[in-house]
Amino acid sequence: MKKNILFIVLFCLSSLAVFAEVSNLYFMNYLPYRTYMNPALRPICGTYVELPGISTISIEVGNNSIGINDFIQYKDGKMVTSLHPDYGDRDALYKSIKNNTIIHQELSVSILGFGFRVKERGYFSFNLSAREDLTGILPKDLFKLALYGTPDTVGVNRYNLSSTSADASVYIDMSGAYSHRINEQWTVGGRLHLLMGLVNARASFSSFNLDASIDQWNLNGNGSIRASIPGITVELDEEGHISKINYPTEIKEYLQSYRPSLGAAIDLGGEYKPLPELSISLSLKDVGFMFWQNAHNAGGDIDYTFTGVEYKPEEQVNYGDSLLKALQESYVYDVQAGSYVSAMNAKMYVGVEYSFLKDMMSVGLLSRTDLNACRFSEELTLAYNLRPCGWFGLSASYSFISGGFSTLGLGFNFRLPPFSIYFAGDYMPLYYSKEGIPYRSERLNLQAGIVLTFGCKKCKTKPLYTPTDFAQ
Repeated sequence: MKKNILFIVLFCLSSLAVFAEVSNLYFMNYLPYRTYMNPALRPICGTYVELPGISTISIEVGNNSIGINDFIQYKDGKMVTSLHPDYGDRDALYKSIKNNTIIHQELSVSILGFGFRVKERGYFSFNLSAREDLTGILPKDLFKLALYGTPDTVGVNRYNLSSTSADASVYIDMSGAYSHRINEQWTVGGRLHLLMGLVNARASFSSFNLDASIDQWNLNGNGSIRASIPGITVELDEEGHISKINYPTEIKEYLQSYRPSLGAAIDLGGEYKPLPELSISLSLKDVGFMFWQNAHNAGGDIDYTFTGVEYKPEEQVNYGDSLLKALQESYVYDVQAGSYVSAMNAKMYVGVEYSFLKDMMSVGLLSRTDLNACRFSEELTLAYNLRPCGWFGLSASYSFISGGFSTLGLGFNFRLPPFSIYFAGDYMPLYYSKEGIPYRSERLNLQAGIVLTFGCKKCKTKPLYTPTDFAQ
């Protein structure tokens, strides 16, 4: 069973919690990516063009509960896991796990993008991207089962697994945005997203409990699965239960059965500058819905018993196949399933930035809130930004909620006109083991690429400051 437990923990560590968009980019105003977080903001450069496949590759993986150091420790100069028979500490690992561990992974790849100034007050931008989003929730009792097995050999071991869920989406996002400067203080903007869904699946339970004794295990509850996966066919038994699922083996099968799943979302943003050096900004992002076609629905009451099971964590027991069998034999497939609706993962940004030394340096504070019903989360990032001229920029930051005093955010852009090469991340590990493992990290996000930029301001040739800049 040790291998099964290790797989569960490493899956949580490598699959993650919440932010694919890098907060550092919000304050890197020579790059266009701040406008994707707040459509009122615009880059300093007058025009930009994103190259297919290489301008924007953004990924995040992680979780909200445990880090690698909760699972791996050094004992007597050796790296051991919490499951080690002599040095391991299962109790410490279990205590570090939250009631619900949220694992999340996001990926975004830009296919095409561009932006340009419209007269003196406007800025228009367009983007076409492929996006993927995966979220899973694992209850603490599931880890309890994996770590301790069924210690009560006389009575019944009870586990509440009701919060277990998984949600995955893959879609194409085409969007256009316009930013308008009303006056020297106020700027507003909006972005409209037109969405085309490719794949979606969600599994959840209204109730799900396991009663495990030395003689038998009983699963009981109620759950459902809904999916939009073109090309699959489902075989049913006489009672309407799923007996077999056939997946497409060729892309042609997928395309022939595909019916467009369409959706829309909107971003709204604003910026207020009470002083030339002070910026206060607010935005709502990805507020919208997707209407999924090619639907497959199944669900029902679960009452399934395994007999002759004695589960011990030191033994090899594969209960995943048994659980899948229990759901297949419990769920009834809805042959009349039509389309269904899912909400997008909405976000809210609140930013404050103060610039000094003629805007060549600034300090910024950014709050990001995930408003998704499955995972409400918050992050607060403090950033220092250096931008002495158009060919070089640097940003360093710390994220208070998930940084854990073990990560640091970094971002830089280097411009060889018209190419701007950039790299940014909010959770760069500061601590590594002898083997090079970032053992104190819970999450990691990265964005990198090459974008063409035109009309950027040149380097300053005057001194950074003069005595009159500080005159009272």
